[in-house]
Amino acid sequence: MCVMERVRGIEDARRLRDELDRERRGRPAPPPRVAAPTTAGATPIVAQDGDRIALDFDELDAALTTLDELHDTLGEHLRRADVLADHFGDGKGPVALHMRRAFGLRGSGQDGGVQSSLRSYLDELGALRAALRQVGSTHRAEDEAAAEGMRKL
Repeated sequence: MCVMERVRGIEDARRLRDELDRERRGRPAPPPRVAAPTTAGATPIVAQDGDRIALDFDELDAALTTLDELHDTLGEHLRRADVLADHFGDGKGPVALHMRRAFGLRGSGQDGGVQSSLRSYLDELGALRAALRQVGSTHRAEDEAAAEGMRKL
């Protein structure tokens, strides 16, 4: 439970610190949250004879599926980021107006804001997905043409 308490001096701060230390001693520390490695980009593309590459279509399809999921996740973050553009009410302190202006800019769709950054990420991710799909379809077409040529022999 989080309780706000006014600190009136060094002694109050020390007393609160000691109380928190006593409360925390009996509890184990939570394990750190570390995401599992995605192995994205770990598969090397090795040119053979300098004029072609080997492309695993299953891996490409899996990568595109993952990128589609990430695109959807970013889109959801952008939809939820609309609330960040709402203005804060002015507080009573000397920095309240400046804080409202700063957070209004950073949450907005203006350059440097969260929404504009998310849109930029979505555009970049969309371009990457389109390029990978084009590479995949080009290589599939070339493989099919080569296979058809071999069948005719």
